[in-house]
Amino acid sequence: MKTALSPWLISWLILLAGVAPSTTKAAEPSSDLELAARDIFSSGPNEWDGEVLEITKGRGSNIGWYASAREAGEVEVVAEFSNEAPLNQSYQLSFDGADTFWDVPVTGAKKWDEAVLGTFSVRADVPMLVVLVPPSNRKYDHPVRFRKLTLRGEKPGNLSFEPPLPTPPTPASKPGFGEQLKALHPSLSALDLRPDDAVWRVTGMAVRDGGGLLFTTWDGDLFELDLDADLDGAAEGEAMPVRRLARGLSEPMGLAVQGDRIFVTEKNQLTELIDEDGDGTIETYRCVTHDWPSTMDYHEYFFGAVAKGSRLYGASSVAMGYRNDDNRQAPMRGSALEIDLDSGETKVVAGGLRTPNGVGAGPGGSVLYTDNQGEWLPASKLIRLELEAFYHFRSRPPWHPFDRPDPTPPAVWLPHGEISASPTQPILLPESWGPYAGHVLYGDATFGGLQRVFLEEVDGVTQGGVFRFSQGFRHLFNRFALTEDGTLFGGGVARGKDWDFIERVSGLTRVRFSDRKVFEMRAVRARSNGLEIEFTRPLAEGAGWDPAGYYVTQWGYQPTQVYGGAKVRHRRSEVRSATVSPDRDRVFLELPDLVENEVVHLRLPDTLESGDGSALWSGEAWYTLNRIPEGNPGDVRSRPDAVSETTALYFDFGGDDAGRTLYQNFCAACHSIDGTSLVGPGFRGMLGAKRRVVDAETGETREVKADAAYVHESIVEPNSFVVEGYENIMPPLGAALGEDQIEAIVEYVVRVSAPN
Repeated sequence: MKTALSPWLISWLILLAGVAPSTTKAAEPSSDLELAARDIFSSGPNEWDGEVLEITKGRGSNIGWYASAREAGEVEVVAEFSNEAPLNQSYQLSFDGADTFWDVPVTGAKKWDEAVLGTFSVRADVPMLVVLVPPSNRKYDHPVRFRKLTLRGEKPGNLSFEPPLPTPPTPASKPGFGEQLKALHPSLSALDLRPDDAVWRVTGMAVRDGGGLLFTTWDGDLFELDLDADLDGAAEGEAMPVRRLARGLSEPMGLAVQGDRIFVTEKNQLTELIDEDGDGTIETYRCVTHDWPSTMDYHEYFFGAVAKGSRLYGASSVAMGYRNDDNRQAPMRGSALEIDLDSGETKVVAGGLRTPNGVGAGPGGSVLYTDNQGEWLPASKLIRLELEAFYHFRSRPPWHPFDRPDPTPPAVWLPHGEISASPTQPILLPESWGPYAGHVLYGDATFGGLQRVFLEEVDGVTQGGVFRFSQGFRHLFNRFALTEDGTLFGGGVARGKDWDFIERVSGLTRVRFSDRKVFEMRAVRARSNGLEIEFTRPLAEGAGWDPAGYYVTQWGYQPTQVYGGAKVRHRRSEVRSATVSPDRDRVFLELPDLVENEVVHLRLPDTLESGDGSALWSGEAWYTLNRIPEGNPGDVRSRPDAVSETTALYFDFGGDDAGRTLYQNFCAACHSIDGTSLVGPGFRGMLGAKRRVVDAETGETREVKADAAYVHESIVEPNSFVVEGYENIMPPLGAALGEDQIEAIVEYVVRVSAPN
């Protein structure tokens, strides 16, 4: 019996045409398939000994392969390895998203053995990612020597090795179209509010009923800004109408007001702040609860908070120092918590969070969390809280009670460097924000600006798209609060050792929305056969019908225990047709190869215009497709005779733009090329100069030459060269980017950092 190939796999095979063959020799698919070490995507910081990979560190590695099956079935996975001494952490095998952990046994020096890692299900037609993942953040004195994995199948002729698809080409970019925006959204106005003699690193915000704006700071203070005062005058040098209400709080990361009550989430407790005599100063600090574990690890915060009735919602982050040592956590870290504001009773309602530095109210009374890329997070994400859900992050046993092999997907993935870097509080927009009412904005403590999210529910599952919205702010927003009239207040924060940078980006900003209509994508919705784009203004007559005017790519994510992760099955998508609605407000894109649990990236040309001749503000959207709706197709119609066929060139792929675009997406938020002070060292005039760097493991300082090899090593393993005066908060990009992409960044940085 012959098995028909799916259109998805056919398109995969067509794209593979012209790709250099793998070193794996398999003239015919066989029941057993060998995945050799030499066929992995990237060795990262590890070394080769002939055909053997010597693994000493997991951070930045991408030890993975693609395999495909003609028919569904099961395979046994066997590793061939050598290990001379005990390890204190497990390896992870992730097979098409299913995980198992392997305690690598000791074989003796250069003695080889085989180990059965588990049995896994294979699915037909869709290439599956198989990843062997060393422990993250560890460097061992001895290597684990690895030669191959063998997939032992049940059906002869069923399994095949698949070379990875080439990275889709990058169209030429500019701000809003392949690059971060540079300017303030045309419908917004912004006013910076901060006295010259103060640095407010804002960690919590709330508006009192009929009162002022409350905000907490990293230094442990609670302030109140008088909203009835002349804030425009204060911004121009008059006295700032701010008073301090409390001090001495311990890492306050959330603030909520319920009636006339004030609650602050601190590192190890929820505190109610009480003004006993009504003089405007807090006298009583009442511990509502401290019913969650906390150590002195610097990365253990308690983020939040959202008050709903008598309940408050927040979340605990996981440790960093402990994880660097042996990947352990205090019990129950990484949990979403529900706290009774009167009794202090605390319930764990979800688990698997890493650094949820953003808790906010969402549509329909929901609670939203943002979580930051890292171990078990190949990208940042926006989560809609579900009871007893598990959101991927794991440490060593004891496991979280909600840990399970099928973690809950996020509502929206936020691809790192493209639309986020360190996402912060999400906030639901009110009716006064016109076409964006009901949408969600979130800030970012590194990427900066405001990004916008449209959410929808498909078959009971929340999903949606994220759009570039606005840059052009001085402050890096960490927390938000809205007044009754829809005025948005954002509070900025920064970390690191560069106080000039910290002072510049920390503080308060008032943001006001006007009813000025801006031409952009308002929403993206899933249909059974594609995606529908809604615009804020009608398209120009005859515009939007050409499918060549939409550049669409898609990919999945496979969470692993190393930092970040590559895009899985990253490929260009076929746009079979484009249909404009009769009112020209919407375009339906027929996409025949949609796959659930993937991200679809839409890129529109900067030449697209509205009916009144307005240019498109931003031309990108990232839609997370958790579910493909059944029985809800988009409208597919032929191009009207009145619309002439075009041979227009919508996207330019001929320029040497890949390195610049990758730099803008992955580097520019922290490293400037024009001398601007940012959280990381800049590149201006760097090439050929000497830099003093600190060894992250020994603390010793040495001098290195800044050349192409230096830039490459800093990308693959940032701990190798921590420039003196900075701390390493940069993720390794070796697991997220292909070698061709890394080389493109290196070439661009070398070019722009050469002395004038």
